[in-house]
Amino acid sequence: MAVLLLCGSLLGGCVNNDKKVTWEQDKDTVIRSVHDVKKNQQKSEAALLETATALDAQLKQLSEENQNQQQQIDSLMAQIKAMQAVRKPVALKAAPVAVAKATHAQSRTTQVKAPTAESVPVPPPVDSAAEVEAEKNAYTAAYLALKSGRFDEASTAFNTLLDKYPAGEHADQAWYWLGETRYAQHDYESALHAFKYVADHYANSVKRAAALLKMAQISEVLNNPDSATTYYNRLIKEYADSTPAEQARGRLAEMNARPEVDPGDKPDVENQ
Repeated sequence: MAVLLLCGSLLGGCVNNDKKVTWEQDKDTVIRSVHDVKKNQQKSEAALLETATALDAQLKQLSEENQNQQQQIDSLMAQIKAMQAVRKPVALKAAPVAVAKATHAQSRTTQVKAPTAESVPVPPPVDSAAEVEAEKNAYTAAYLALKSGRFDEASTAFNTLLDKYPAGEHADQAWYWLGETRYAQHDYESALHAFKYVADHYANSVKRAAALLKMAQISEVLNNPDSATTYYNRLIKEYADSTPAEQARGRLAEMNARPEVDPGDKPDVENQ
């Protein structure tokens, strides 16, 4: 019995010694394995972070592209509406102008209102880039109509533009070209009002000097030389070095060189 117990103890000791030797041998391998697992985990986390960053950038780019496309769609829709508004029939209003031709009197559109002493209203904040683009497209369409000789269409388009964008970026030039349109239609009174609106309300407009010149020329057409002289002198004083001022000086010289006619004198019709 004692021999059996002694053998059991010896066997147990051998087993324990084998286990201890096995752990000592495998310790470095296990530690390296743990380090490798950690490195792989870190690499996986870095790869996931890089992927997430790339996806976020792609989503941002797609969002910006979608926004740009929506703005383009809004701009095209606004342009279509503006073109449709230009082509809508407008009730015709005639103005009693002595020098206007009957054909033009029948084809005139909305009359230009006389300018007031009030200043131009402060431009409202622009809602979007599409609104700015829509105003530009409407102005371009009206200008092209004028240059193509479609005066009725141009007159309607400029009036529609000014009704919708009274303080827009192109308002001063829209008023000027509306005056040119009415001048081409021989609607001189309305043309004079349009040019006067530019001169009185847009001090920094690039069309102001040209508007003053037109006011003087129309005054001559309407047989009002005193007003013409006033506008010519005003133009020369305010824009001395401009091309319109040079034209004004030449015209004043011609007016001053014109011989005065005595109302009591009768024209010599025998030699005519």
